[in-house]
Amino acid sequence: MSEFNPSPNDAPIKQPAEDRFGIDPFAQALASSIRKIKAPEGTVIALNGPWGSGKSSAVNLILHHLKDAVAADEIAIVNFACWWFRGEEALALAFFRELYAGLGPSLGDRFKKALPKIGAQLLRTGALVGAAADLAGYKGAGKAAEAGLAWLADLIHTEDTVEKLHAELTAALGAQKKRFLIVIDDIDRLSPDEALLIFRLVKSVGRLPNVIYLLVFDRELAEGIVSERFPSEGPHYLEKIIQAGFDLPLPQAADLNQELLRQIGTLCGSPPEEQLKRFMNVFYEVIAPEIRTPRDLIRLMNALAVTWAAVGSEVDLADFVALETLRLLRGEVYRVIRANKGELCGLAPRGTGDGRGRASEIDSLLLGSVKEIDRPRLRRVLMRLFPRLESVWNNLHYGEGSDSEWVRERRVCTKEHFGSYFRFSVGDDVLPREEIKSIIARASDAAFVQATLRAALSVARKDGTTKAQLLLDEMTIHAGDVADKDVGPLLTAVFELGDEVDVPGDRAKAFSVADNVLRTHWLLRRLTLERFDLATRSAIFVEACSKAGLAWLADFSSSAYRDYYPVNGRAPEPESNCLTTEADAVTLEALTLNRIRAASQSGELLKARRLARLLFDWRDLAKDDGAEVKAWTAEQFKNDAAIVTFARAFTTYSWSQGMGMSGLGDIVAKRHTRAGVDSLDKVLDLAAFRSRVEELDARNATDDDGAAIHEFLEAWRRRDKNPRD
Repeated sequence: MSEFNPSPNDAPIKQPAEDRFGIDPFAQALASSIRKIKAPEGTVIALNGPWGSGKSSAVNLILHHLKDAVAADEIAIVNFACWWFRGEEALALAFFRELYAGLGPSLGDRFKKALPKIGAQLLRTGALVGAAADLAGYKGAGKAAEAGLAWLADLIHTEDTVEKLHAELTAALGAQKKRFLIVIDDIDRLSPDEALLIFRLVKSVGRLPNVIYLLVFDRELAEGIVSERFPSEGPHYLEKIIQAGFDLPLPQAADLNQELLRQIGTLCGSPPEEQLKRFMNVFYEVIAPEIRTPRDLIRLMNALAVTWAAVGSEVDLADFVALETLRLLRGEVYRVIRANKGELCGLAPRGTGDGRGRASEIDSLLLGSVKEIDRPRLRRVLMRLFPRLESVWNNLHYGEGSDSEWVRERRVCTKEHFGSYFRFSVGDDVLPREEIKSIIARASDAAFVQATLRAALSVARKDGTTKAQLLLDEMTIHAGDVADKDVGPLLTAVFELGDEVDVPGDRAKAFSVADNVLRTHWLLRRLTLERFDLATRSAIFVEACSKAGLAWLADFSSSAYRDYYPVNGRAPEPESNCLTTEADAVTLEALTLNRIRAASQSGELLKARRLARLLFDWRDLAKDDGAEVKAWTAEQFKNDAAIVTFARAFTTYSWSQGMGMSGLGDIVAKRHTRAGVDSLDKVLDLAAFRSRVEELDARNATDDDGAAIHEFLEAWRRRDKNPRD
């Protein structure tokens, strides 16, 4: 990627080699015409073009092509930068000073005083008295202004009429062998009164031999100013001043597009090969139609030079450039997009339910501020950026895999990445791409993977979850980038930390069901099911399970076993969906039982986060109607700390949300504490357990253990009164 330098103040080009929009052939032709004009007498040429179309660049190129004529003393250039001056007095004075500076040296002492005298005569009214005095060289301008116009009699003789002075100047200029080109650029930067003053001044002194004026402005804007001040004149006012007007040719769309693509590539780099087709679709549908002038292009690139550097590596290139284009050139559409994340990312479906009504509602919401003539294209713009809108406007639906692909590409249409496009930074809900690339590149490095996961567990996010949740999600999204040879080592490392990453903070709240155990299941399936045959992936999983955490081993082996021996009347899974071979599934069940038994003796079982689940797994795997697990739990009842552990393990939570009347239901859900004692008699003596819980609660302990016992017992008592509670 080459270095990109923002263009300061939309700086115009100066050399033909810099021309990328086909301006130079026009400039060369106009320069040739100026050079060939014979005996010009106050010829006024207008160069017209809208704001940002490249008029100043065209002027620079015209002057470039006149360099030989200047060097040969055929033409002298007087460049009047009118927009440097503010106020009619300063502008008028500067105009005559520039004429004097440009024309005077060629006139000789006899005639060069004619020009300031003409200026003094023309400026001898109203607020311009001071300017006239200054121009004429009068040293007492302040006193002269106080005395009215009487002072002019001392400087300009009565016979020095404008006509006489003009005739003297005409004679002097007519004798010149060279011509003078007076360039007045950026007239459209002036206020209306200042712009009109320029036209009046040119009209007053314009008809001078060997003098050519090149006036550069936006014709539509200038005609509007004239029509406002002189309603009866309109465009005819300018026609009386200007002999030849030329419209600056607009850049060819192909040239603008080519230069825009070149500069985007220089600044942002090229999109990945697999995303190139979509990038070009977005470019031609969203970006290119808004870039109509070189200044539009420069504005966009100057903005990207700042914003892309801040967040570019974390967003989709096509989406980001498209939104920056809309921000600069379609502000009303950009603001609507920014304010409607829910509708655009599919988070807040609402409406009539009638397809046509829904389309109308969305149309009004997103395009209500847009002119009707622009709506068809802007609908396509929005659908390019937010494909879900196609289901509203085109009745087109995307498959289940589309959303995960959009997330992987970090598209603006995803709730995970939407915010990055508008705050120009990555929040704690997004993992930087470099971190993802790093873990993918080192997927076979078990120590690195585990260190990364452990570090992520220590990072708390604003919503109370840990970064580990985000890391597992991103690994799943980018699972396809992991090399085949690295899948086994990666899964072994993740399985070993299976229990450690199963933190309560990452378990879903309210009505969601996701937790890090489920996220690990999603990851392993994305890594293996579509990549390896059954025997290969089964071998990978058996190896990974050899080092797996206890609770994770029980969970995984149960999933593998249920593929072949489902419950509740379900049919076995087809081989393509099975995690392991049937033989390996049976082997893993036996391994799990042995691990549970060993953990019960070492004390590991009592510390397990999924203790309740493991007790029931023990019963099912032992196939002894619970005799083994009940004997173990009975032994634990002797220990107060074990009773507290059981109470915490059997305390569960649920969420409810009232629907209300007339749609005025609860906005937030309420948490309910429950005693998970259903079927508990299958793994322990329920009466003995209740007795021990009540015994500990009666001590009224105020520490965390006492609070846990009391919370569990209160929930159990509520259940006694209402089994559904």
